[in-house]
Amino acid sequence: MIHTIKVTITVYVFAMFCYSVWYFLQVLDIANMNPNGEWVGSLCYLPHGARVLMFCFFRYHSLPGLYLAEITGPALIHHNDYMEGWSIAAIASLFSVVAAVELVKWTRATPGFFSFFKEVNFENYKFLYLVIIVSSLLNGLLVNLILSVINSISSISVITVFRFAVGDFLGATAVIAALWIIFRTLVDTRLIVDPKIED
Repeated sequence: MIHTIKVTITVYVFAMFCYSVWYFLQVLDIANMNPNGEWVGSLCYLPHGARVLMFCFFRYHSLPGLYLAEITGPALIHHNDYMEGWSIAAIASLFSVVAAVELVKWTRATPGFFSFFKEVNFENYKFLYLVIIVSSLLNGLLVNLILSVINSISSISVITVFRFAVGDFLGATAVIAALWIIFRTLVDTRLIVDPKIED
């Protein structure tokens, strides 16, 4: 029970940090990706990186913290950016990551673990790459399907689904790349010890 509470708090704080950074970048709109302010999906959605990483690290113990972040993140940061029914669509977002992890494990395409201490190449990060790709595609389809049903929208925009998938992929990749750079810097400056060279 204590472990689950600690994991929930850790996951929630990390996910909310990702929401905060993402929202700040969204408001700035440096690349002018959304000049008309339309709700079409972010092209670099950092919270998806939190979903993928936290579920890969903590598995099912991470789901309470992730769901809490999914429903409070939009409300605390800027709820107008989210359509009606997001609290239900958030379940589909989490399901997309769970399904992606289980699908990749089931296909045995990769061993199913990773570490920021490993050298960056396809072999070492294959599990993570595949989970990001599959979960991004699933999330784009499922969330838009649920939101269209809840909001009585007769058709799903292919552009919006595509932006969701691309945004989730780029956002998760950005979070993982940033964490990898941080961990490698800490190892290089000997602030943390790489398990491979520990006596």
